Parts: sequence; structure tokens; C-alpha cells
Amino acid sequence: MAKGTTQHIKVRNLRKVYQVRSGMFGRPLPLQAIAGVSFEVEAGTTFGLVGESGSGKTTIAKMLMLAEAPTSGAIEVGGRDLTKLDGAARLQAYRELQPVLQDPYSSLNPRMRVGQIIDEPLRIHLSLSRHERQARVRELLDLVGLPSDAAERYPNEFSGGQRQRISIARALGLNPKCLILDEPVSALDVSIQAQVLNLLKELQQRIGLTYLLISHDLAVVAYMSQRVGVLYLGELMEIADADDIVRRPLHPYTQALISSVDSRGSDDNGKVVITGEIPSPINPPSGCPFHPRCPRAEHRCTLEKPVLRQLASGHQAACHFAEGFLQSYTKQRLARDQSSAESSSSPNSNTEVTT
Repeated sequence: MAKGTTQHIKVRNLRKVYQVRSGMFGRPLPLQAIAGVSFEVEAGTTFGLVGESGSGKTTIAKMLMLAEAPTSGAIEVGGRDLTKLDGAARLQAYRELQPVLQDPYSSLNPRMRVGQIIDEPLRIHLSLSRHERQARVRELLDLVGLPSDAAERYPNEFSGGQRQRISIARALGLNPKCLILDEPVSALDVSIQAQVLNLLKELQQRIGLTYLLISHDLAVVAYMSQRVGVLYLGELMEIADADDIVRRPLHPYTQALISSVDSRGSDDNGKVVITGEIPSPINPPSGCPFHPRCPRAEHRCTLEKPVLRQLASGHQAACHFAEGFLQSYTKQRLARDQSSAESSSSPNSNTEVTT
């Protein structure tokens, strides 16, 4: 399959509503965790979902992994709607879509040797002899940069980064086409995070994997992803190419996320700072869901909900003022280009000093 030519994952108007009860005798209240999310992931690429805790990222991952049933919407993987699969087709979907979880300390059984952990999905899902499974375990360990004798050791004998490599090896055992990376490096030391991210990039290039990367860290998402979706209170605020969303974010929430790692997160080169926490999805704000925390909010934002719309090639945003942000970035670029042209044409710019 040629990279970037086929949508491996298509999510259409995905919704998830839970019924929660306040107290023993309270009536059930709807909690809308995901509110009509749509995106596509091209085969062989990485799509990053970024947002604060409580934005709904992991809920989307659970629905993709068939651990949660969506209230409505469609999830197509490899041309098949996962919400309509059962029996053998559902089992095949499990094999092709594997998770790498956040905490490598709790996701590995401490009572099992590493070889047993990696072998378990092979034994359950594949018709391989014991000798073939052992060879496959050694192959997977080598693939993630661990020695073959690691198979005889227990998880507690490894560092956090090595444990995550074991988790990746286990996920690759069934030859999946897509990995769901749920905060894959957030539990690791900063010095180890880059090693694991680079390993994931290398594996993607060698095997042609498709990744759905979930993280609260926009720097990690931008480094790994070709496309990025910014999620807030169960809704997409912005979708764009990774380079474009960092260079010219068109939603104040995206600008604030960028400001947390880079002061260039707004059009005046100042930080966009937000306070408070994500509102309760049981009682979401009227109008724009971000307006209670938005430093640029106006009265209109409290009444009218902005539509996620395309503002530039491949760039969508759900903000009433996104067009203004885009015009501001365009003016800044033109000003820089003019300044650069004037500097290069200055009489002193090409003066040679001779003696």
C-alpha cells in the first residue's frame, strides 16, 4: 500500500454519551464524552490527537479498540465499519489494531516473564508451534532493540523505557497495520522519551505502520505526526498538518497549548494563557465550549457555537475569529518577506571589504 494514498482510519460523526447518576436515588444525567468527532488517518502516517486531561482522547481510543461501543457514528478501519463487525471479522479487527498503553509499569504482568508476555497474544490468536512462537518472540525483541535473553527476565528487572519497548514488541506480535499510542511516553523520564519516539518512527518507516497518537503534549504530537487534531470537551477545535498548526494556530485553545511549550503561540508573539479547568461534560457551556476560559472570547461566543470549517488547504478550525487570525498571520509573513527583500537589496548588504 503506497504511503499517504489511502485512508486507513475514517471516523465519522463519532458520539459517546454515558448515563451517570448523582447519588443512589438521583435520576440519570447524560454525559456527552465525545460530541460528533470526525477525522481521517492516511495509511502509513501518524495522526495526533492532543488536548488536556478530560478532553475525550482516551474515550476515542477505547472506541477504536472496541472496548467501548459508540453511541452513534462510524469507525472505518481498512474499509470496514468496526461498529458493525462481529464474530471472526471482529477478531480480525483486534489483530490489526493494537494498543501501546501509557504506563509500562502497570500494563505488564509482573508475574510473567517477558517472553511469556510477548508470546501470549501469539498463542491465543495464531496457529504457531511453540518453536515458531519462541523464534517470533526473539525477532520482536530484536526489532525493539532488546537482547534475546530479555525473554527470560521479569518486567521489574527493566527500566521504564525498556518496559515500553516490551509493550511495543507485544503490540507488534500479530503484525498489526495500526497502533493506538495512548500517551506512550508521558510516564517516562524526559531523557528516555526521545529514544522511544525515535524507535516508533523507525518502526513506522520499516513496517509501514499507521499510528493514532494520543497525548496532552503538543510538542510530542507535532514531532511525531503528519496531521494533528486538537480536542476540547469532546469536540475538535482544529485540524491541520502538524507544521501548519504550529506555525499558524487558528484557535485560541491551540495557541494556548503551543504557548505552554513555545512563546510564539499567538499572533503578537506573546503567550496565550488560559486558567481554570475543562468544564463538566454533564453541564457544558452554551455557545463555544471554550469560551469560559478563552482570553479572546466576546459576547457572541457565549451564544453561537462556531462550526468546524476549512479556512486554508487542509486546515480547519472552529472559532468565530479564525479568519482574523489567518489574516494576521498572512500580514506578518508579508511584512517579513518585505523586510527580508529590503535587507538583501541594501547597498551595504553585498559590500566587499578589500585591502
